[in-house]
Amino acid sequence: MPIRPVATTFMALALTMAAVQPASAQGTSTPTVHVRSIASKPWIKLAGTSGRLNDERGAVRLASYSLIFDAGQGYYGYLREGDRFVRTPYREALAAPGQRWVAGIPDHRLWLPMKKIDLIDRQSRRTYTISLPAPVTSPEWSPDGRTLLLTAYDKHRDGSLTIIGFITLNVADRVPRLVRAGPRHTVSDWSIGRAFRFYFAGRSGRVLATHNDADPSSARSRIAVYDLRGKLRRFYSGVGAFDEWSAVTVSSPSGRLFATVVRKDGDRVQIGIVEASTGKILHRIGKDVRAFAGWYDDEHIIVKRVHGLTQLFQRVHLSGRAGLDLIKERLVVGPADYEPHLERVNFVRPN
Repeated sequence: MPIRPVATTFMALALTMAAVQPASAQGTSTPTVHVRSIASKPWIKLAGTSGRLNDERGAVRLASYSLIFDAGQGYYGYLREGDRFVRTPYREALAAPGQRWVAGIPDHRLWLPMKKIDLIDRQSRRTYTISLPAPVTSPEWSPDGRTLLLTAYDKHRDGSLTIIGFITLNVADRVPRLVRAGPRHTVSDWSIGRAFRFYFAGRSGRVLATHNDADPSSARSRIAVYDLRGKLRRFYSGVGAFDEWSAVTVSSPSGRLFATVVRKDGDRVQIGIVEASTGKILHRIGKDVRAFAGWYDDEHIIVKRVHGLTQLFQRVHLSGRAGLDLIKERLVVGPADYEPHLERVNFVRPN
């Protein structure tokens, strides 16, 4: 498993090619800005889209995002640099909590698993290209921002893939560890990176994965829990399935809760908030919701809604009570569905 450190100059070149200006040479990656009240609405423009971000400091801040394009065939990854966002050479440039580390997933094609990824240390300004023991998709950072989780595959000649487990990659040694776990689901085309992926189970040192393809509203739907050695620890039954299209992470910051989709009705979903210790669905949130997009804190989730041609990412209380608009984006009709627009947003703790 060779690991190749890449000098600072390489990173600068890559950023230049992506129209990215070098980050500040200070030792932290979190910019200093003046705190303003919610009423002041500090909206800023997001690069590559008509979207505008309410950039008020809170429990989390938008650190990176991906725009979907070509009728859902690919992503453009954008990364926060100070108070602006810049396009990267990656389909996902996933910033970790604390924003020091970034996982760069090469290529823009969503259906293509990768055998190499970049780990970018924004403090030392170095990029490490990591060779992996299996093709991967679906990156997720651990809550402490130090371990990357990836879903691993075995590739077949016909282009289909079999999920064989997951890979963990710690920034301390940057050695990928393949763990074989779960049923050997075969995926192809639109299902690659969007079905049966693995997620961290909060702070417990375990991972979650949708176990079967039962309808999420069915009592037969199951979610499996594995430890980091791949040993099956428990099942949740009848709690729905994960929103694997939009969600970067499904567990709440404390790990006490996780979010599922418990019902689908056309392009609308009902989100279930599940208590991890008991497997009980505590809340159901579903008024005009298109997708679950992440956690704001343990009392609020981030959902996606679409009103006409306006797409909204909103902070919503677990009671379903209307909350704060975090992002507003005007969808622009194009020759292939819509022009590039927000699909996956990554809000993380700033420190």
